[in-house]
Amino acid sequence: MRTNADVVIEPVHDHRGYRECEALQKAVWGFEDIAVVPDHVLHTIVEGGGLLLAAYDGIGPGREMVGFVLSLLGRWEGGKLRHQSLMAAVRPDWQGRGIGYLLKCAQRQHVLEQGIDLITWTFDPLESRNAHFNLNKLGAVVTRYMPNYYGEFRDARNRGLPTDRFLCEWHLLSPRTESHLAGHTEPKLALGKAETINRTRRLPSGLRAPAGFRANISAPQLLFEIPSDLQSLRRADLELARAWRLESRKALSLYFDDGYWAVGLFHEGERSFLVLERASQEVLSRP
Repeated sequence: MRTNADVVIEPVHDHRGYRECEALQKAVWGFEDIAVVPDHVLHTIVEGGGLLLAAYDGIGPGREMVGFVLSLLGRWEGGKLRHQSLMAAVRPDWQGRGIGYLLKCAQRQHVLEQGIDLITWTFDPLESRNAHFNLNKLGAVVTRYMPNYYGEFRDARNRGLPTDRFLCEWHLLSPRTESHLAGHTEPKLALGKAETINRTRRLPSGLRAPAGFRANISAPQLLFEIPSDLQSLRRADLELARAWRLESRKALSLYFDDGYWAVGLFHEGERSFLVLERASQEVLSRP
């Protein structure tokens, strides 16, 4: 059991907890019943060596689940064991309180206790908030770009956009991870100090639009601008969000195929930039 002043985090092993997890999926993503991971599947995942950790608003019979993280036990390249993190969610009225961070740290602890030192998951390449959390706060790295990975999603956050995803690797005992968990966060950069792959323009609406990218740039460190708030952009102009998706797919696929990883997110005012570096073990061994 992991606690702070507001929440208790503990593994879920009972059907009441599984049902609460079902309800939370609907509250966070707007899932229809058909898209929810149901209680019997959650039970099978946990019994098979997977992990469901929940955050509760206290101790006692009246407490409520306010967040959870779910991961599957599986194999990685070369037969190495890993956890594939499937879902992580925090109830909307509890977001912004560090619950997601506590859940991921607890997940790391439990997975290490199984003798496993790698967790992988996917996230949207255009979600700057997720990039900051995964890369800057946790110290994970992105090693692959996967176009339309899940096909068509029907939930409110993803409906209308191809499900392109980054593959994120969290090496739990690497110096990079330990340094970031100790407080090393956003890269210290400035525009003009590193090559920027793409160009954008500001529209009369105030939104930024993609305006082309450069191929075949070779430098130790590159920047790629993404929307500062994808969900606001989707609500305001879905066609513009699709244009961002298609251009980022072309550009980022090219650079990932050329041997780059995404290692951080850099902010310049209201603008957000992914930080790309040449893939190497040095990235993981560097604080």
